[in-house]
Amino acid sequence: MVSGHQVCPVVPGSGPNCQAAADILCRSKGYRLGNSLGVDSTEKCSAKVLIPGRPREPGDCRTENFVTRAWRQ
Repeated sequence: MVSGHQVCPVVPGSGPNCQAAADILCRSKGYRLGNSLGVDSTEKCSAKVLIPGRPREPGDCRTENFVTRAWRQ
């Protein structure tokens, strides 16, 4: 098992590809492929949301998924 923080690339029209992220995480540790065991997400927002009195608009924030643990193959 390997640990790290690898962002899941977003596939247009499909969503996040965490299998690809698990593979990248395992390759970065010297292994060939991997399966994700731990996935987490966070909301990333632009600095515009910090402006006092400004209403939050669509597109100001997006959800980012990432693999934190993967089983190596």
